[in-house]
Amino acid sequence: RVLVRPRDEGVELMALVWRDPGGPMELHEALMEIVEATLLSELSRPPTHVLEVHPATFRLLVFDAIDDVDMAVEAFGFRREACPPDAMAFARGEAQRMGRELESDPTAAFVARFVSTKLANACEARLAPALEKDVFGRRPGAFFAALNIALEIEGAPPLTPRASSLDALESHLVPSTNDVIRWIPALTFQALCDAVGVVAAAEAGRDVQWAEAVPDDEGVASPPMIRVASDEGWIHLDLGVELMRWCVMPRREGEDIPSLSEWLADRLTPG
Repeated sequence: RVLVRPRDEGVELMALVWRDPGGPMELHEALMEIVEATLLSELSRPPTHVLEVHPATFRLLVFDAIDDVDMAVEAFGFRREACPPDAMAFARGEAQRMGRELESDPTAAFVARFVSTKLANACEARLAPALEKDVFGRRPGAFFAALNIALEIEGAPPLTPRASSLDALESHLVPSTNDVIRWIPALTFQALCDAVGVVAAAEAGRDVQWAEAVPDDEGVASPPMIRVASDEGWIHLDLGVELMRWCVMPRREGEDIPSLSEWLADRLTPG
């Protein structure tokens, strides 16, 4: 499981690797599942459960010798950094709860940093009170409309339900920094997902159905999802998963990523 460690400068997420899962490829695959599930859970928070303080760092501590460990973790934005004493004490507390004993410091310690745009953070502050107890999909287009209002208040040009607006949102909300987690706060991220559905319906002229992300008793909601009609049947878009991978996961130096409008055009083409 991923631990949550409160800090003055923001929440730190922490994952601990106790033993070699079988080599660098196995570690990479295991981390992909853990990192993506953790980020997706945070990005899918409903308005009633959004965090006042966003994640700032994701710390990874490895307590076993693993070949090529740097290569296995660098795609997630992890870079070597010494583990501070307070983080080590936190890890020792978790080890005790699991009946483990840490006899030495980590064999390798890494940190991935969250970076977000000022405009995305400003929009998030306006979306929380505007959406109140709403949830993604309950009123199709409502999150995008609220985001558009927030953007205008912050001085950005108004957006129409066209594919070009997806590229404008990408430039507003997605950090251009490489090798970091390109964080988009939860409600703003869901509004970006909502915009995809609106564009598919308005510009592409497709029948679009939104899945209502009703949270459970603990405030856990399913990721944003829609399905779009095509000549060959319904195309299911797990927007939360796909946009997390497209816009939030680290971008590597020299990596050429097509625009959001190009991504949507490709996804709406059957086969």
